[in-house]
Amino acid sequence: MPTANILVADDAAEVRDLVTQYLTDLGYRVKTAYDGERAIAFISKQPFELVITDLQMPRADGLEVLQAAKARDPNTEVVILTGNPTLESAIGALREGAYDYLTKPVENLDVLRHVVESALGHRSLVLENQRLMEELRALNASLSSRVTQQTGQLRDAYQQLQSLDQMKAQFVSVTSHELRTPLAQLFFTADLVRGQLEENSIAGAQAHLADLVSQGQRLRRLIDNLLDFSQMDRNEFELAVGECHLPALVNSTVELWRMRIEKKRLQLEISMPERDIVLNADSSRLQHALGQLLDNAIKFTLPGGRIVVGAHGPMRAPWPEAGPSFFVVMAVADSGVGIPPEKQQAIFKAFTQVDMSDQRKFGGLGMGLTIAARIVSAHGGRIMLKSEPGKGSTFAIWLPIR
Repeated sequence: MPTANILVADDAAEVRDLVTQYLTDLGYRVKTAYDGERAIAFISKQPFELVITDLQMPRADGLEVLQAAKARDPNTEVVILTGNPTLESAIGALREGAYDYLTKPVENLDVLRHVVESALGHRSLVLENQRLMEELRALNASLSSRVTQQTGQLRDAYQQLQSLDQMKAQFVSVTSHELRTPLAQLFFTADLVRGQLEENSIAGAQAHLADLVSQGQRLRRLIDNLLDFSQMDRNEFELAVGECHLPALVNSTVELWRMRIEKKRLQLEISMPERDIVLNADSSRLQHALGQLLDNAIKFTLPGGRIVVGAHGPMRAPWPEAGPSFFVVMAVADSGVGIPPEKQQAIFKAFTQVDMSDQRKFGGLGMGLTIAARIVSAHGGRIMLKSEPGKGSTFAIWLPIR
């Protein structure tokens, strides 16, 4: 149940009351202010985890409220509301440290809820990262002192450092959230400029904007992967199991990636059984896992190449320990560059790619297959790989029917 203290400042009573009532119903403790001066007075008297403020208010505007909140506690998150968004006001608010920027009227409360939860989650991660960094500094100071006094204790200290793996995962999580501010700025700027250009019908500029949005979506995918990996590394990974129709899942996943497939001029073939395949699973997670395999196939297949995506089963698993159980299979095959035999196990490790040199041709963080494998493993299945350099790869997700 949420317990955060939130301040809502807006001179429009209907907006203020709507946001306050919605957040109160969600379980938050909410204070309201009808102008900027009163909001600043509240901030001076008590701490708030989150401040939601209108940009234009009498007596003191939203930027002054933002500055007051950050002056009291730099970790207080601030979300700006405005009915008249401009590029200048958006950039100004984000530069001052605002977490996000929403337009009024607030018609989609789910969006508001998502922004509030994201802001509070970001604050928690930052505070946790600060705590961990303090622990790291203290540990380093202690190790230095002990090494100076007795070098033999260094072996014990090294063993203690192994426990810092979890800190690494949490640091990755905070880093990914820190990337969100420039990402929000990128999308907001693109949307504003797109609106201006649409009025003048400048087709060439529209095409450049489409590329800008595409790059922003790529950056978002990288951040999502960082967040997923961090969540899994902290054992906070849960499945929402329900009825999953495999052919529908495969088709919907392909549609998400079809534009990239066509843009790269790849041949696509979809192979499906005549009847439906149903199993109990987390459809969203499995779609994410299959999407990682598709992403890899697109990335490592040259223009004009071929990708085959399909679902099959039920069938027996090819490994002995699977026993008499029946499995269903989702597979992605490509005619790409292939993977050498000695690298086929390593690519499932985090931050690992076949080519890890500075001159590598293919980008990415090397986390997609790690995430996919963990999702499949959580379902009691496994990913099988067949590949030959220069001839392509086939990744098959085997899932038990329960």
